[in-house]
Amino acid sequence: RGGGSPDGSGDEPGAKEARAALLEREVEEEARPPWGDALVLLRAWAVVYLLALLKGGHGAPSLLGVACGSAGYWAVVVLNLPILALLTAVAARGRLRTHRSRVQMGYAYVEGDVEWDVDKVVRLPALVCVGAIAAGMLGVGGGMILGPIFTELGFLPEVSSATSTVMVLFMSSATVCQFIIFGMIDLEYAAFFGFFGGVLGAIVGTKGAHSLLQRTGRPSFIVFFLAFILFGSGLLMVGTGSMTLMETGLGGFRPVCGRTGKAAQYD
Repeated sequence: RGGGSPDGSGDEPGAKEARAALLEREVEEEARPPWGDALVLLRAWAVVYLLALLKGGHGAPSLLGVACGSAGYWAVVVLNLPILALLTAVAARGRLRTHRSRVQMGYAYVEGDVEWDVDKVVRLPALVCVGAIAAGMLGVGGGMILGPIFTELGFLPEVSSATSTVMVLFMSSATVCQFIIFGMIDLEYAAFFGFFGGVLGAIVGTKGAHSLLQRTGRPSFIVFFLAFILFGSGLLMVGTGSMTLMETGLGGFRPVCGRTGKAAQYD
């Protein structure tokens, strides 16, 4: 804007001081909790939750009264695509705007920071979309998809693990809330396993990983654990899938609206 270079050479009088003030403000902002990013996640959560209520499924009725497999059902399903694409485009535009602003003020990126560019904001959402479809078809968790992508982005292993956990929490909670509203979940049963299996498991895992990092100083252990979990999950999928095939036979992909007979117990 002032005609100077990003490193401050050739600036007009006062431009360097203004850039330094902006940089200091940006650093202070980075030290605060990312409430803006949290609001973006909450907005996406609310949209996904509303679309899930409109569509129904998993035994839950549709707020619109559409039957599974009907034209209205597929219309709501297709409606997810432009809405989620719009949310992704808005978030990508914000990331690019922030990156350009930081470059102009001379912001120094450190290890683990992501320098967003057009290639990343186009390629990575496309990869996540393909991975999410594959995860839905195979019945695997979203964390298995996010972990490798975060690693490819250059996240520190501990940051990658924490971020994927938060993302899975946001997305899975939408389905849980849907079940709660329609009275399709045993709250005592869910609270018991949610607390002991989820909360305590997360605390033990986090504390254990932190202690391991302090003792060894090698964040790569988290990557090895992630690879082990992915490999183990793949083996379990093959094992359980083989057992199901032996009992029900090769029936192809499960119908969208569920199966009947003996195979229905695996839906």
